[in-house]
Amino acid sequence: MRAPHFVQLAAIDERRFINACRHGLVHLTWNRITVRFTRDEFRRLAQLLARSMGAPPPGWFRDGEIECTHTAQECNLRLGSLRLVVSPNEYEALSMAAQEAVEQLDKILDAGMWDVPESEEPEETPPGILERFRRHRFSEN
Repeated sequence: MRAPHFVQLAAIDERRFINACRHGLVHLTWNRITVRFTRDEFRRLAQLLARSMGAPPPGWFRDGEIECTHTAQECNLRLGSLRLVVSPNEYEALSMAAQEAVEQLDKILDAGMWDVPESEEPEETPPGILERFRRHRFSEN
């Protein structure tokens, strides 16, 4: 059985969530944008968010190309040339989701789910036509 290519690590709601893929990327989706991080970059982001959440506003934190600034009214997260401006409540939700995502990612990596290259995983054989009929319920009509 093949391991899934994408795994959801954390979700704030249906439009804001964090996924990981077997290629070593973490995908942060926020409304209509998705930002991709290497696993190490995402861990740095999560650590920076955790540090900034513990500090009273105004605050400024930086780790390489990742920068967080927050006031009582708004929070800015700069990821390279991308800037995400959110409310303090959204910032807290993002920080909590990032912490949860790191924990889930560690569990997945420790379990070795993606240790076998995708090309070497056994293919699932599709069920035969009779098996598909047995699994599919027909309407009562």
